[in-house]
Amino acid sequence: MRIGYRILKLYIRTSLFFYFKKIKVEGLRNIPKDKPIILLANHQNALMDALIIVMNVKEAPYFLARSDVFKKPWVSRFLHYLRMIPIYRFRDGRETLKNNPAIFDKCGKLLSQGKTLMLFPEGNHGLHRRVRWPMRKGFVKMIFSALEKNPDLDIRIVPVGLNYLKAQGFPDSVALHIGKDFAVQGFYDPKDLTRTESQLKKEVYERLKQLTTHIPEGEDYNSVIEALDGQGVDYLDPITVNGKIKEIGAPIQKGTKQEENRVFAKGMKFIFTMVNFPVLFIWYTFVKPLKMDVEFRATLRFALGIVLFPIYYALLFVLLAYLFGVGLAFLVFLGHLLFNLLYVKLV
Repeated sequence: MRIGYRILKLYIRTSLFFYFKKIKVEGLRNIPKDKPIILLANHQNALMDALIIVMNVKEAPYFLARSDVFKKPWVSRFLHYLRMIPIYRFRDGRETLKNNPAIFDKCGKLLSQGKTLMLFPEGNHGLHRRVRWPMRKGFVKMIFSALEKNPDLDIRIVPVGLNYLKAQGFPDSVALHIGKDFAVQGFYDPKDLTRTESQLKKEVYERLKQLTTHIPEGEDYNSVIEALDGQGVDYLDPITVNGKIKEIGAPIQKGTKQEENRVFAKGMKFIFTMVNFPVLFIWYTFVKPLKMDVEFRATLRFALGIVLFPIYYALLFVLLAYLFGVGLAFLVFLGHLLFNLLYVKLV
């Protein structure tokens, strides 16, 4: 693997450690070795979903992203370096859809070479705690493209459930639940591709519902969330939460949700704001007010942080070193890092 990719991955993993209070990963052993793999995940939190998966699996998967982020040539080159592949949607213009068959064929070739792909079969993102139906058929077309070249190819699908405590907030916690893989060959019928597609989409849907909180369509979503919050459920544990959802139809007693120490939290937030004021000023003044889907807020916050915090710390270190010496500058720099880490982990 390229050394630059390894260094970038290490930097982003470290940044995620500072961004999230807790990152819980379960089921890594369910990803088979030496097989062509498709990681299929639910999609709640824009690019953060992809980062959480890519940075916590040993493989270096290729993954698909909306084509509009590839418009600028230098951005496109960087994203391709990260193994991102553009996928075209109707909202990008009907004429752009003609590019997708080539993308599906490229992904099919990657699978035939034993590579790992990652994509989001829901086709769009949404913060509601449910798996959206119907599944999009893009991943099925990639499978068909690979099997046309090699009908005996043992492609494995690995379902992945992403679970956030408060996806749009900060600091947040996330749990990555990786389900057991299953073989595409158990569903593939070259004489009835329509049936194969239907069965694969249904199987993925049913498996994803077990790996993330799923409030079914038809339920009063807000009432269910209110009941779950009232019981103080841990959204990082989807199996338990889904069990609670099944019980909500009957009268239930609300549990006592643990109250946070508001004085402590407010004090920590005030200090965090003061020591990071330049970066937070840019966020609240210029970035947060931008018109954007709420699902993009965490992505932009994280992206801004990994760019601005190193610049801020470098400038602060140089200024303090010039005024008071390198020793004091280093202590202040270290103190900033430790406090920010404590704020994320404790608040």
